[in-house]
Amino acid sequence: MSRGFKIALLSFVLSLPFWWGVNNFQGNLEKFFYAQISDSVQTMTFVKIPKKTPKPDLNIESKSAISVKITPAGKERILFNKNSAQVLPIASLTKLMTAVIVLENYSDYDFSKILTISRYAESQDNVPNYGNLKAGDKYSVEKLINLTLAYSSNDAAFALAENIGVENFVEKMNQKSVELNLNNTHFANPTGLDPDGLYYGTTSQNSFNYSTAEDIYNLAKFILNNHPSIFITSLEENGYKFENGVSEIILPEDKTMLGGKTGYTDEAGGCILSCFYDKNGNYFISVILSATSSKERVVEIQKLVNWINI
Repeated sequence: MSRGFKIALLSFVLSLPFWWGVNNFQGNLEKFFYAQISDSVQTMTFVKIPKKTPKPDLNIESKSAISVKITPAGKERILFNKNSAQVLPIASLTKLMTAVIVLENYSDYDFSKILTISRYAESQDNVPNYGNLKAGDKYSVEKLINLTLAYSSNDAAFALAENIGVENFVEKMNQKSVELNLNNTHFANPTGLDPDGLYYGTTSQNSFNYSTAEDIYNLAKFILNNHPSIFITSLEENGYKFENGVSEIILPEDKTMLGGKTGYTDEAGGCILSCFYDKNGNYFISVILSATSSKERVVEIQKLVNWINI
């Protein structure tokens, strides 16, 4: 056996205790750290993140409805939609467009201009509250537009249209619909009244004023951005404050009503539009078409308002 081999063998034998010690120490060290980690995990308190509770189903009985949120940046989010593209008669929601035409044709409708009520204007269907005018009476354009929006006066709306000719006025209403891409909207008159003796769905639709909840929303959005004064909720006359149906809507404390419009005919049923905003500058526009009654339209939109604020 050579000298070199003996030395190598002796070194190997002498190193065995060292490597055994290293391996034993490593194993004990691993057990120590594992025990520490295991104890820490066992004593940890885990927080259970609750799942977001989904909104309950919303039962809107009206034929058509829509509610949309508009952020300060102009981003739109549909919160609720039921048959919003269904074409239906719209009753006095028509007067929203009547007001737009008056405001955008200032040369013909200076607010201080005085108009005389004609017998034909006087003969329009009466409304429950103040706004049933008499032939020969004289009113400013400003007064007539307020009567049209706050009291839904058919006499006032018709008198405004007569100023430039009713046919011409209605043509402007339909032209504006095309301009705003309200593709399922048509106006036959400036009031929203249904033609006598005709029933929607059994005769030509063009005899009626019709639209969709979606189109009414888009009209309201245009009004919000360009003519927000149209959104009247109340009007004070000789110390008496009249509030229209929109004022009956109850909002949470952090929301403020801007306004809206109501409508009702036998063919259209109850219709209502509301527009309110929150402290962050978000706007909420909601439309109900074809509720079973004028009272039920408020019940329906209140359900919608409550639901979107859950």
